[in-house]
Amino acid sequence: MSERVRRSFDRIAAQYAADFADELSRKPYDVDRLRAFATRCGGGGVVLDVGCGPAGHVGRFVADLGVHVVGIDISERSLALAGRLNPSMRFLIGDARALPVRSGACAGVVAFYSLIYEGADGTGAALAEFCRVLRPGGVLLVAVHAGEGVHHFADYKGMAVDVDLHLWAPAAFQALVRRAGFTLEAVEARPPYPFEHATERLYVSGRASRPPAEPPGCSSSA
Repeated sequence: MSERVRRSFDRIAAQYAADFADELSRKPYDVDRLRAFATRCGGGGVVLDVGCGPAGHVGRFVADLGVHVVGIDISERSLALAGRLNPSMRFLIGDARALPVRSGACAGVVAFYSLIYEGADGTGAALAEFCRVLRPGGVLLVAVHAGEGVHHFADYKGMAVDVDLHLWAPAAFQALVRRAGFTLEAVEARPPYPFEHATERLYVSGRASRPPAEPPGCSSSA
């Protein structure tokens, strides 16, 4: 993820956490998919919440279902807040395109709206990393904004940001997921809730089907 995105989230972390910490209480569709994800990750192993953000609420929800979840984010300020809000969870700083986790170490990866800031090349690289850190058959659940085009944002509630929101045509996003080494299991969409940004939401779930390849210099474990 780009440096400008990291700086933006460092700047808005506190407000963002306040805005989103309890959002799952109003999103039954998302809750159902996260419950199913947690069940599919059964049998032990680490699950990564990539792009956990300052609230860490998606990972916390899955962790509360009995799954060992580690949150990862590129923003140091976000991780500091997430750690305070979720003291029982572990958090690591890292880019989705270069995760600080050894190959094949994880049972699952969940990424809710963290693959929306890059185009096809960056998003494909992140998905390939997800496949690398998953054990064979490891579970993937990704949520993105559906549509076409890119929306630029320079302001978040009076605070300066510099982020691009990439909308994903379902067929194009599915192709990226397959190319990264995943077998698709479900592709679903829903309209936005009234309190959300007005874009359709796309959910893609699958399993890692390609043996992980350890990149040079990667020796950390989850």
